Amino acid sequence: MFDLIIHSSDNIDIVELLRHLHPKIMLGIPLLDGTNPASFLPRSAIGYDATCYSQLWSEVFAADIFVTKFQDDLLNQHAGLQFRNKVLAAGGFREPVDILSDYLGRKPSIQSFIQIKARNSLPVPELK
Repeated sequence: MFDLIIHSSDNIDIVELLRHLHPKIMLGIPLLDGTNPASFLPRSAIGYDATCYSQLWSEVFAADIFVTKFQDDLLNQHAGLQFRNKVLAAGGFREPVDILSDYLGRKPSIQSFIQIKARNSLPVPELK
């Protein structure tokens, strides 16, 4: 919500926007007086949010490749050669989702990423 508003509007007071959005998003976690959580968000960093989004999708695809092809054998030579020939050799000549679909034998899935993140996450304490 924050990124959408600041990148689609002019002359936004970022601190006031955060004060407005915080109680709607951070349910039960108070915004401390005297702090400025917007201080880490320079307006010159436009495009940074897209980079974060792209990085997350890279992690999703990497998790799918790992679980599907390498989880049982990290040194699987056949899967490695297929990766080199089907993914790396294709370069930018095909759509990335088509390249991954060809390599995986199906459309890419987010499921492996979710399972890995769930396995590696710590229990979240209940807020009182």
